[in-house]
Amino acid sequence: MRSTTAQALITELETENFESFTDTALGEDVIDLRKTIDRLEFHCARRLDLFARRRGYEAFGFVTPISWLRRACRLLPGAAVQRAEVARNLPSLPDISKALAAGEIGFHHAAVIAHSVTEVGVEPVARQESTLLEAAHNLDPKRLSYVTRTIRYCEDAEGALAADNKNYDGRYLHISQTLDGVYVIDGRLDPEGGAIVRAAIGACEHPFQPHDGTTGGQRRADALVELCRQRLDAGTLPEVGGQKPHLTVTASIETLTKKPGAPAGELDWGQPINSEMVRRIACDCAMTRVLLDGRSEPIDVGRCTRTFPPAMLRALAARDKHCRFPGCDRPPTWCDGHHVIHWLDGGETKVSNGCLLCRRHHRFVHELGWQLRWGAPGEIIAIKPWWLGNDSGHMVGVAPPLAS
Repeated sequence: MRSTTAQALITELETENFESFTDTALGEDVIDLRKTIDRLEFHCARRLDLFARRRGYEAFGFVTPISWLRRACRLLPGAAVQRAEVARNLPSLPDISKALAAGEIGFHHAAVIAHSVTEVGVEPVARQESTLLEAAHNLDPKRLSYVTRTIRYCEDAEGALAADNKNYDGRYLHISQTLDGVYVIDGRLDPEGGAIVRAAIGACEHPFQPHDGTTGGQRRADALVELCRQRLDAGTLPEVGGQKPHLTVTASIETLTKKPGAPAGELDWGQPINSEMVRRIACDCAMTRVLLDGRSEPIDVGRCTRTFPPAMLRALAARDKHCRFPGCDRPPTWCDGHHVIHWLDGGETKVSNGCLLCRRHHRFVHELGWQLRWGAPGEIIAIKPWWLGNDSGHMVGVAPPLAS
């Protein structure tokens, strides 16, 4: 039954030496193959439409064409629904069908338009077919979906409102924790909520910089943490248990001084953390001393004090202007005060022993082993640890002297 043309094409592709192609030729070849696949999807959809109308899937023991597609054609549920929808709705849109058959638009363009038929009916979409075809020629499928949604708001305002309300009701946010302490965030937001979150994260996201070494996902994760950190630091959140919400770390003096065999520090909810993370947090925090007896019972609780007083942080901000790590320009509101010689190692808490470091580069110095040293007046030298590779020897950042 099947023509040998398709098999001949596959045989040709199998024997073709595409590794000899230039990058331009290889890209054009991939584009051509995608167009061929889209055209094959059109012919598959035509046959599937007839197969479904004849209820041919019942001869195979299936109740619906979608269940047949999933099993017999090895498709995921969403892909099976998409193919069935295209097969059912495409015949009512002759111009869209012709463009797909010619490879002028992609299969996913046709799928977006076919889904619009399911949502608002054949007649409204058919009236806008020429507009949709033009949009499909100029837009990718995702942006084409904005056009079809606009049509729905015009043609079926009540249905669109009901769909938006359903999307809002389906919102959720799950925060779970793996066995190794990593937090996993999974959620769903309606269009407005999602746009608000994207705008807030975008405002906090560090712009891409060559050789920065971070991915977009990592920068967005950092931005979300920074957004929450700044909100906590502002002190405007509602009280919880009679006090402002904050991050609490509990650690022994042995852990703070990295004594061998010392226990881990402890974050909220009993999560253990390494001693370097404890020391980084202790570098600029509000700290309360608790003395324990031999049975670990508290016998004295000291006053809460900041390792860097507010006035000293203001002086650091006035001098440094931004994070002092070479090449970083994060503003003071994004930075911690850092003891160049840690106060736990005998370093004094004073401006001449302090500098501003953004959260990321503060972690570089503690958890990743970078070292900061004073150089010539106004200079800070950042020394990369040997295990990270050290081609350049060191990096230097320069800050103006503190105004008198």
